[in-house]
Amino acid sequence: MYSICLPQSFGLFHKGRGLGDSKPSMVTYDSGENHSEIPRKGFFSRYLFSTDHKTIGLQYLWLALFSVFLGMMMSLVMRIHLVWPGAHLPFFSALGNTPEGYALLRLLHGSLMVFLVLTAAPQAGFGNYFLPLQIGAREMAFPKLNLFSFWATVASVFGMTGAFLMAPQKGITLWIAGVSIFCAAALCSALNFAVTTIDLRTKGMTLPRLPLTVWAWFLNAILGMLVFSILLAACLCLLSDRFFSTHFFSAVDFLASQPASAAPDALPALWQRLFWFFAQAEVYLAMLPCFGIVSHLIATFSRKPVWKERLVVLALCGVGLVGFCVWGQHMFSSGMNPFSPMVFSVLASSLGLPASILLISWFVTLWDARIRFNTSLLFALGFISLFLSGGLSGIFLARHDLGSGAVTEDFVTGHFHLVMGVAATFAILAALFFWFPKLFGRRLNEFLGKLHFWLTFAGVYVVFMPMHWLGLVSHLAKSRGASLAAIAAWVGPTRSFITVGIVLTVFAQGIFLINFLWSVFRGEKVEECNPWRATTLEWSVSSPPPADKLGAWEAVVYRGAYEFGLPGLAEDFIPQNVAPDRVVKAN
Repeated sequence: MYSICLPQSFGLFHKGRGLGDSKPSMVTYDSGENHSEIPRKGFFSRYLFSTDHKTIGLQYLWLALFSVFLGMMMSLVMRIHLVWPGAHLPFFSALGNTPEGYALLRLLHGSLMVFLVLTAAPQAGFGNYFLPLQIGAREMAFPKLNLFSFWATVASVFGMTGAFLMAPQKGITLWIAGVSIFCAAALCSALNFAVTTIDLRTKGMTLPRLPLTVWAWFLNAILGMLVFSILLAACLCLLSDRFFSTHFFSAVDFLASQPASAAPDALPALWQRLFWFFAQAEVYLAMLPCFGIVSHLIATFSRKPVWKERLVVLALCGVGLVGFCVWGQHMFSSGMNPFSPMVFSVLASSLGLPASILLISWFVTLWDARIRFNTSLLFALGFISLFLSGGLSGIFLARHDLGSGAVTEDFVTGHFHLVMGVAATFAILAALFFWFPKLFGRRLNEFLGKLHFWLTFAGVYVVFMPMHWLGLVSHLAKSRGASLAAIAAWVGPTRSFITVGIVLTVFAQGIFLINFLWSVFRGEKVEECNPWRATTLEWSVSSPPPADKLGAWEAVVYRGAYEFGLPGLAEDFIPQNVAPDRVVKAN
């Protein structure tokens, strides 16, 4: 027998006050088997090789947590070496002061953050866990393929980190192999997500009734199938060049001289095109789930329906479609048609329309709302702030001479981290604080959570806004013919200030780590299924949900995902699985 915790447990069904009967009830489902006779699974089958989507989702989240702290330590090391080049750090000093060593450090930092955190955490982590629950599915469409995707991702982590410990040439080969494995895993995962969303929705879960989180995961899966397949093919061709002396990508354009042995039919620009086909869309692979999560949280904690929900869905579709079509935006000398930059620039500029729709929807939903300012909502609001700041700084990069003429690359680094890296991390943290009771049956500490938010929010602005200023100052000084010594007088103290900001931000993440680990094992237990009074289906099951398929549940959906604050009701929300005849009007 498996019990489903319906909304009666948190007061929606009290007579005259709720949505149905005055007598609390519990609905049970029985598969017809004696579940107590089923032998208990061992550790390996329950955790390491389980095909349960919830277990795999948690494993992705643990992997992302490890990667984000490792990548953050690397960023701190890079800033320390930049400000104090003579500083001696154990293990990292073995890299020496060579350009190759510094490039390897940056490569591993970027690989971990882009692939394992920004791509895997919001999609493979939260998506694996909650997409089946939110659409009423028992499991992902292909459970074994899901397990393969996770362990292939783990293998890619070992490949990319192992490359850091090898000689440059061998390390690059191993890194390319790791990226290839990750692309194969992401491609399988994207296929799984798409089929699950299309084919396994429960009765009544029509497309207009899907939560925005599901729409974001679904669109992200479609975009991922398109771009990861291209990057996988490109990486395999690159490995073929290195192992089998093929000539898919010639090194002619990357060397000062042109050796006579170069193949006459080599396509040196082909790698650029295939790479940017993936890399430009990768920004939106990271951001699409974040858009869905933030929209979902703002509606839940504003106690209002999403403003123009269907228009928001179209905006998400527009972000995915246009993001897929702007792959040539950064290709300026690759043999393309001279008019192609104009086409890609127009397409890139058109992204402002769906982004504006999302922003307007968020602000209108928040307007005149009964807002609950908990840590989850604070991180969602922080995401909006960072997304706006990073987006506005992107307007400056429309000047073709800014990136190429600047003395330092700090402006581009600050812009990229604000609009993609840090903003997406804020959305991931917002989702973690929101779904933590469902994941572990306990709460994160709100005081430590808010302290973590404000320190992190201040820290990232202290770090990345001076980078914008530093890039603009260096560009202006160079354009006016200032000497390098004069520029260095500004650059040195500013970089020291940025390093202090990074130390503050890292300290804040230490607070989060303490809060997270303490709450997992010793945190306040959640006594009710739906502590946030949310409407979507994952809150109609126990917290945490059962870890095996015997806990599969059934639900019928009667309404959309964001029915908050409806007139004439005593309560301010109606769950998706509450039948119309059980909705009681206010006295």
